[in-house]
Amino acid sequence: MSEGFAMIPLLLEPTLYTRVWGGRELETRLGKHLPDAEPYGESWEIYWKNRVLNGPGRGRTLGDLIAADPRAMVGTDKADPEYPLLVKFIDAQDWLSVQVHPDDVQAAKLEGQPRGKTECWYIIDAKPGAQLAYGLSEAVDAPTFRAALSGGGQVKRLLQFVNVAPGDFVFVPAGTLHAIGPGVLIYELQQTSDTTYRVYDWDRPGLDGKPRELHVEKSLAVMSFAARPMAKVNYDRSAASALLAENRYFTLKKLQGEKNLALAAITGRPTATLISVIRGEVTLHGDHQPVRMSLGNSAFIPAALARESLDLHGEVLVAWSML
Repeated sequence: MSEGFAMIPLLLEPTLYTRVWGGRELETRLGKHLPDAEPYGESWEIYWKNRVLNGPGRGRTLGDLIAADPRAMVGTDKADPEYPLLVKFIDAQDWLSVQVHPDDVQAAKLEGQPRGKTECWYIIDAKPGAQLAYGLSEAVDAPTFRAALSGGGQVKRLLQFVNVAPGDFVFVPAGTLHAIGPGVLIYELQQTSDTTYRVYDWDRPGLDGKPRELHVEKSLAVMSFAARPMAKVNYDRSAASALLAENRYFTLKKLQGEKNLALAAITGRPTATLISVIRGEVTLHGDHQPVRMSLGNSAFIPAALARESLDLHGEVLVAWSML
């Protein structure tokens, strides 16, 4: 392996973003250091531009290390340094905009981007009565939806609102109209893309006091107009290992309990693995000093670490790319 950069699990410096709908839960609940008193809404935990905090590759970006040795990092010689998955934590203290994302074909056509944005959410915490907007409450056509947008907030009556609680899991394929509501703390796994078409923003100003840009025409071009799509995904919440999502872009599993697990047995194939702790702690063991992680910590485990094991005391979310 070239340069010896990736032979340990990689801890990355999160990228933090202020948002008009954000708060302080990333700090108070997940232990992130927020540099000022602004409302922070997103912590990009595993992202190809994040810098490595530990080991010989410290200070380099994740993309740098993938470019230096793609086989060791992600299991193939032809990997793009832009790793195709992104892990976030989201703190919503107000409604996010009602938005929609394009699929791969639409993103290439409309934006010249390499991929669209299919995503999923695990609800870490939610206040009583917390909701999401997910899809439409009734089937409409594009002209009807456009008219509702221009009707002083009438679009709200067309949205399907769904109550959420801790432990709920929601899959959000590209084309699904959606918004996260206040009082929700979320783990998000998505394709690496920031292409978002904002269709309605609750008639509020942004942090600069000005209305945020809307993308009505592009939203109408990519959104699904089907009525009442299923939001929450059923899974066995008591299981030691639960498969939450498996599609062409990613697989996501939830592991819980007090046990030691072989990483190879979890993924079933040599690949980079993304781990985030959502309760308790986990210690990663291999041919290196143990790496300890607590609530709110995430790590990128290179494909070369096939003998890695997890000493679990709590709950973790484990993801990997299917590309």
